[in-house]
Amino acid sequence: MIKQPTGSSNPKPLVTVGVCTYKRVHTLPYLFEALKKQTYKNFEIVIALKPSGDGTEKILEKNSKELSINIAIQTHDGITNAYNIIIDNAKGEIIVFVDDDAVPYPNWLEEYVMTYQKYDNLGAVSGPAESAILENEKVTKATIEVAKNVREYELPWARPLKGMSDWLIYFGKDGLVHHRQMLKKGNVDKVYPSLLFMGANMSFKTEAIKGITFDEENFLGFTCEQRFAYKILLRGYKMVFNPNARVLHILQDDTLGRFYTTPKKAALRDAEFVASFPFVRPTANVSFFAYVLSIFTIIFAYVLKTRKYGLFTVIYRVYGLMYGFVVACSIIVSTFFGGNFSKLNALSKIYD
Repeated sequence: MIKQPTGSSNPKPLVTVGVCTYKRVHTLPYLFEALKKQTYKNFEIVIALKPSGDGTEKILEKNSKELSINIAIQTHDGITNAYNIIIDNAKGEIIVFVDDDAVPYPNWLEEYVMTYQKYDNLGAVSGPAESAILENEKVTKATIEVAKNVREYELPWARPLKGMSDWLIYFGKDGLVHHRQMLKKGNVDKVYPSLLFMGANMSFKTEAIKGITFDEENFLGFTCEQRFAYKILLRGYKMVFNPNARVLHILQDDTLGRFYTTPKKAALRDAEFVASFPFVRPTANVSFFAYVLSIFTIIFAYVLKTRKYGLFTVIYRVYGLMYGFVVACSIIVSTFFGGNFSKLNALSKIYD
């Protein structure tokens, strides 16, 4: 558990709510209605809009009568580019990101502000994104099973880095991001130290991120939130996961297919995951041998689940892991010799 020092902060800081949107005209109204019902009122909204011709602009114009909405046009691809656009245009002391297909609970912003005020030296806070279904114009929480009897460490070579032994989301000795399921019965209301969870529900103090940006050398941005949080951590800030700062996250076709039903996207996701190793390597005591062991363990796990995912998808996912490993090694070698290897160009070949 994180210790609870006495925090100090502006009691009513301006909060920037950042929303990256593209082709979500059918879910944005639910987000805006939820923002109108927030118990905390001192906030602005910054939209990173990638034009699609689906009528999103009309939704924004309609809701700008009741909400303070500022629009920034995104001209390049990538979720991390959209994140950086919002950061550049934010005026708040706290920046809170939410997806364009998410519906925050009424106390969502209040929980974030209270958390920053409660704990000293916080640089980032995140919360859960609960799976939800949009049906008959209503958003309802989906019924999902919670894993039971989860071991603290699944792999001995993936133990947390020093200082992260009790973290919910952490970097392991293998240089990869890991999630520990600590929200068991009796712990669901406790705040845990943790790297950022996911872009659908995350936040940070503006002062903590001054001068740093999200890495735009990715397509899906997988693990970009954790790598960004690690930059904040290196500056000496703390970060936590607050299970009470909740949003409902509407399941979409592309959300459901991000990992399994779209093989090429699944391969790209896995490639981005393992290609993150060179990022943490210069500043942490990580092991290349542990990194290799983890990759082959994941490959073995995929093979065992061939019947569940399908042979074609498993082949793509194994290819993605191996391709990401090659990309990571190329980055390490290029950096050693002072080169300028482009991870983005290398990852783009998966879609070729």
